[in-house]
Amino acid sequence: MKRVVIQSIKNPPSHKGVFFRALHFVEGDVFSYRGLPLMAVFVARGGARFYNLAQSKDMDLGWVKLFAVRLPENWEGSYYDYVRMNDLPGFKDFALDGKAVILGTERTYKRFLVVSEEVWENSWEEVKQYLLKKGYASVEKPQLGKVSITLGGCPEFEVVVDEQVYKAYDFFLFRNGNPNSPIGVNWDSPQFSTLAIRPTPTTSPKAYVERFMSLAEKVVQKGFALSVAGDTYPLGANMRIGSPDKNTVQVLQDGVENFIEVLEDFIGRVLLPTSGRARGSSPVAYELIRGGWEYRTPPSSFYADLEMVRIVYKLTKGLVKTLLKKGEISYETLRNGKVKKEEYYRFLTAWEAEYFLSFPQKWMRGKIIPFVPVGNAPRVLFRFMFLWGLDAVLIRELKDLPVKRPIRLVFYTLEEHMGDYFAIPTATEEWRLKGKPPHPTYVDGIIPEVWIGIPYRFAEREKMPEGLLKEFISWVREYLAHWTY
Repeated sequence: MKRVVIQSIKNPPSHKGVFFRALHFVEGDVFSYRGLPLMAVFVARGGARFYNLAQSKDMDLGWVKLFAVRLPENWEGSYYDYVRMNDLPGFKDFALDGKAVILGTERTYKRFLVVSEEVWENSWEEVKQYLLKKGYASVEKPQLGKVSITLGGCPEFEVVVDEQVYKAYDFFLFRNGNPNSPIGVNWDSPQFSTLAIRPTPTTSPKAYVERFMSLAEKVVQKGFALSVAGDTYPLGANMRIGSPDKNTVQVLQDGVENFIEVLEDFIGRVLLPTSGRARGSSPVAYELIRGGWEYRTPPSSFYADLEMVRIVYKLTKGLVKTLLKKGEISYETLRNGKVKKEEYYRFLTAWEAEYFLSFPQKWMRGKIIPFVPVGNAPRVLFRFMFLWGLDAVLIRELKDLPVKRPIRLVFYTLEEHMGDYFAIPTATEEWRLKGKPPHPTYVDGIIPEVWIGIPYRFAEREKMPEGLLKEFISWVREYLAHWTY
């Protein structure tokens, strides 16, 4: 039985009539900042030392020592990646005439205050006024009223036009806006590649789906399709949880790691395997945002099924509200860390639980069409890695192939020394490449890829003769007939 507990707002730490989100008296070493809420306060007694800080050098201030992080020997990434992944704080500024320092993180924008014990004890009124002014403390004890949470999101999608995937930034329609536009480029994505849809938050899972669809339909009406495959660009569902009540927001943000731990067990472990090839390693699990936080582990895959979107948000709402109201939650897990099916029945109907848990298997078996279900999603997609304008001809001739599930045809250029041969098994002997092609012909995935090599001569130098082009198209059709989709 696993038990997760969040710090209750009912008993916040206090000092001389002032209430804090977190208050710690430190006289030794501090190595970890995990679980600290926004605006935590440390009172540093003589000799206190803070390690693993995101700063360029060590600092000895006399009353406290601040030590820069040392990367582990086995760490293969960059300094920035390590700091961001671990959300490490670093020195930001001095306060209280140099007798206090502000530490801050870059990923979740947390701020912590470290105060000299001497100032804390001897200049309490001055310290108190600073704490109240800057929001590190309050004179009123926080009260958690009726629990109300909002459901929002910033899901990412691959933009598909004419059966090809493009960067969202390539289109003025999507880049002409601000980072909070309902429809626009996700400015945090690599090369501004993905499109983000940001429905107005609501309290109802059903209403969230309706608001999302009203925006998605506007995109599709402009001639775009929204792919959730994630094989070209990494895609995240980026679920946003918040509240109109400031005290509820405080609990959500102060206990964010506990909330995320529960969501990872119930949702993240189930949906993460449906990420596309482009996503790579596990993403950062969450980001603090204004009014709450953003849960980032799940991929956008489940947006291919609107019933799944409703169920995922219903499950999330139930888990978060349970933690908010009770301050803790207990549930049984299996040896692999996943939650037992019966535990889902506390938040979903038996049918909904089965529907949710079966989604990854349906995804892996190709039973899910990896597009937002608006309009007619393309079944044959293309990627071209050569010139000479063959793309329009090949798309016209091959886009309507009678495949049962989506497939991507990747046309690439063979090296010049390989001669005038095609890397496709169904080519006639005089045109078929001898030996092993430089790239596997078939790459499995939610959208399988068939790679076809074009001779350097026809990809880079001259136009392919009309008769040979027709023959080449027939080879592609014949080859695809061998696959059962």
